[in-house]
Amino acid sequence: MRKLLFFHATWCGPCKVYDREIITPLENQVGTEHIERIDAWKEPWREEKYHVERLPTVVLLDGATVKLNYTGTIDIDKVVKWLQERGDAID
Repeated sequence: MRKLLFFHATWCGPCKVYDREIITPLENQVGTEHIERIDAWKEPWREEKYHVERLPTVVLLDGATVKLNYTGTIDIDKVVKWLQERGDAID
């Protein structure tokens, strides 16, 4: 199953905006089973595992394979298509 990991911190202002503007709309389109929110301060070992250097960061997983590790705005429509397994590539 494809999944989006959203690395954030409760104190991070940009993370709150990203959650509201990107992550919540994604959840509304693909369902919560495709999105996992990870508080980087509570789970630093996961931050290290996925090479997260800044917050907010999204990591797209296809099973156990990392397809994208990205800080910045993502194209919601492309991510929805990819998470629903209708797209092969994600940029």
